[in-house]
Amino acid sequence: MRLALAIAALALSAAGAPALAQSALSAPAGAYVSDPTHTSLEWRIKHQGLSFYTARFTKVDAQLDFNEADVSKSRLSVTIDPKSVETDYAKTRTDTRDFNAEIFGEQILNAPIFPTITFRSTKVTRTGADKGAATGDLTFLNVTKPVTLAITYNGNRPDPRSQKHRLGFSATTTIKRSDFGLTYGGAFLGDEVQIVIETEFRQK
Repeated sequence: MRLALAIAALALSAAGAPALAQSALSAPAGAYVSDPTHTSLEWRIKHQGLSFYTARFTKVDAQLDFNEADVSKSRLSVTIDPKSVETDYAKTRTDTRDFNAEIFGEQILNAPIFPTITFRSTKVTRTGADKGAATGDLTFLNVTKPVTLAITYNGNRPDPRSQKHRLGFSATTTIKRSDFGLTYGGAFLGDEVQIVIETEFRQK
């Protein structure tokens, strides 16, 4: 599904930090926050072995403490609202089924009991000129497991309107939903969930 993993996700930003050393324009160290209008967290899951069903979360809040001089000191914190899942089901069907509510309901994301999905980075490393990796703890359905995001640093630039700096990252990861105790639909849904993140961070 379109996850558009990471969970937070945004952990990608922290990992992308090392690549900033390759940019002609240095980004100031310090606190950054994700721009919700330029942040996408999509997830994909195999459906009956035929195609990848894709959806997304629309409410993602990420906080980045960025240190270009020593990226190992960068920290990322991400919070996702599972009730913000968007399947676009209502836009493609004529029935009145609320598929979004089914996804965040008790059988799957169980948002009434677990109202947040979180990611907290524990390690950020540089893997290439514009590549990085951010490892952290993903907490989902009250289970915490280590997850590593593969990150691409897309660049940085000052924003003349706000007179603050902006950073851009892309990230991907794959998790197994069974690792978090989610087995619903096991007969027709794959275990692996692919997550794709695109985000911009703005300087606080």
